Amino acid sequence: MQVRLLAFASAVEALGAPSRDWQLPGELSVRELRQQLAIEFPALAPLLARLAIAVDGTLASSETRVREGAEVALLPPVSGG
Repeated sequence: MQVRLLAFASAVEALGAPSRDWQLPGELSVRELRQQLAIEFPALAPLLARLAIAVDGTLASSETRVREGAEVALLPPVSGG
């Protein structure tokens, strides 16, 4: 199954690009997706606890299912004033 990863801020450097297509073994929950990201992209592992994940434009819970063709955004915390 293929999804489109979109990265922002510090996640771009860790992913190596602002976006990329990614093959997954099948439909996963966001929790499982985080585990796969850590394995496939080790530079992302230290960021994963702080990243929010949106699936198809909606912030996702750990139980949200990621389906074929989904757009998955990796969103670092926002700071500033």
